[in-house]
Amino acid sequence: MKKFEEIINPQLADLREIPIENFSYIGDAVIGLIYKVKLLKDGRIKTRDLYEKTKDFLSAKAHSKFVDIVLDHLTPIEMQYYKRAENSNGAKKRGNDNDYRKSTGFEAVIGYLFLTKSYSRIEELLGVIDNCIYTEKTY
Repeated sequence: MKKFEEIINPQLADLREIPIENFSYIGDAVIGLIYKVKLLKDGRIKTRDLYEKTKDFLSAKAHSKFVDIVLDHLTPIEMQYYKRAENSNGAKKRGNDNDYRKSTGFEAVIGYLFLTKSYSRIEELLGVIDNCIYTEKTY
């Protein structure tokens, strides 16, 4: 059986071959996992409470707000992934839902960073968001 690290960090083909929507899909999962695990650090928590406390962080509206916080912090390559995802057919499937399009872009950035093993950069961006979240309500 493969080691867990090999499963979550496979050797990938050229990143340009991966559809942009897949970066968003992975990014959404990574964000969800990070925020759920953060809440578990606080000790015993019921599953229902875990869901209730994380749902506001995992919505398109919340991720759209996250973009407002970190947009100026994105590198040029991160901005390319953000824009590609924001303007993708997958993001446009909800019509003019700006929150959904922005969240799709943000999730793609996190997905890109995860797939390139840029974990410290994910921590940095989510740290900027956390600092803002805990000083004002963003969702």
